[in-house]
Amino acid sequence: MVIYDLVCVANHEFEGWFKNSDDFEEQKQKRILLCPVCDSSQVTKKLAAPKLTRKSNRQVSSTALAKPKEAETISTPKLSPEEYQQFQSALKKVHEHIDSQFTDVGNKFADEALSMHRGEKEAKNIRGTATSEQVKELAEEGISTVPIPPKPVDKSKLN
Repeated sequence: MVIYDLVCVANHEFEGWFKNSDDFEEQKQKRILLCPVCDSSQVTKKLAAPKLTRKSNRQVSSTALAKPKEAETISTPKLSPEEYQQFQSALKKVHEHIDSQFTDVGNKFADEALSMHRGEKEAKNIRGTATSEQVKELAEEGISTVPIPPKPVDKSKLN
């Protein structure tokens, strides 16, 4: 059994228990390793002082947010518990509005947005997922996108 201190993209810290290090990597790749606070699948191991030793011929890799080869830094302000609850409540309302007013096109978001932009399809409100490369391509075509944080976790559905 291996225990790791973990952190998500929103800086929520938590602990994870795994059979071995391969189990951690497998869960991370399959995106079944989720932050218990915000449900983000962008989770990494926290560096701990005892784990800093390394061979001189190894490189330390950066945490990637969108793709394994891209490194980005997001600074999130530390919120009080009350401020965090207010943020979660507002985010829940945003998601409720988006869910009721936008059509979910899943991972076909970029294709659908391009088709509507080019007049090949009727324009409508859509939501879905896109890679950072697709978002850049959309921006080059003059199509703006807005990233939305994940839905807040329904605490009643946690173990």
